[in-house]
Amino acid sequence: TTEIYTLSLHDALPISSGCKKDDLQAALDEANSKLQDSQGQLDKEKQSNIELSAENQRLQDRIAELEEEIKQLTVQIEQLAKEAGVTKAELDELRKEKAKREKELSVYKNLFNELKALVDSGTIKVVFRKGRLVVELASSILFESAKASLSDEGRAALTKLAKALASVKGRDFLVAGHTDDRPMRSARYKSNWDLSTARAVEVVNHLIEQGMPPKYIGAAGFGEFDPVGDNKTDEGRAQNRRIEIILMPNLGDIPGMKEMLQGK
Repeated sequence: TTEIYTLSLHDALPISSGCKKDDLQAALDEANSKLQDSQGQLDKEKQSNIELSAENQRLQDRIAELEEEIKQLTVQIEQLAKEAGVTKAELDELRKEKAKREKELSVYKNLFNELKALVDSGTIKVVFRKGRLVVELASSILFESAKASLSDEGRAALTKLAKALASVKGRDFLVAGHTDDRPMRSARYKSNWDLSTARAVEVVNHLIEQGMPPKYIGAAGFGEFDPVGDNKTDEGRAQNRRIEIILMPNLGDIPGMKEMLQGK
């Protein structure tokens, strides 16, 4: 069972080695704060008359106690890291990673709030797939069968969507076209690869017309090779005929990646 002892003003601070690092850090911050307060009081007392000399001594003693407690807490944090096989630098890196993930989650939440009206109306679906936030539109809304020209209904839906997507600044989006597994029979499109790619490009062009920055958006066709439904049923095939607009993850700098690519 994990033990946590609170910081006392008069007693040394025994903290179990199994104490969580966050609890230790909180205790250390508290001790530092009390040290600063005590030092401030001491500065004021040094200007007082001789009658306060006894209080000054007590404050000096308390400062010494706090400094020792801080020293003990620092050692305990480092010891916890060693016992867990983690260095202080690695703990700091973990904290940075947590902050980065929290920032990424905030982006997802803000985008979903922008899209909520379209979700509620059934125009789009927003899902997490393969670790990415995906805005999904059925091809039946956007295109006629075996064609890559946007319908009026599709243009209207994408026009509403473009404003929400453009609210996410400095992030890349990928528009991905998907089909079912039925062979393509068209003089213009030789395969489902061709059709899915042409549809993705058509969507990208319309989103750019509606204000999406071109440098943050791209197009790709996946044909029938990334299904989300069962191609043996009409319902499954309908699910597979779709356009996905994917918010690409922002992984930031990966430690050691630059050196690896440089052969170091």
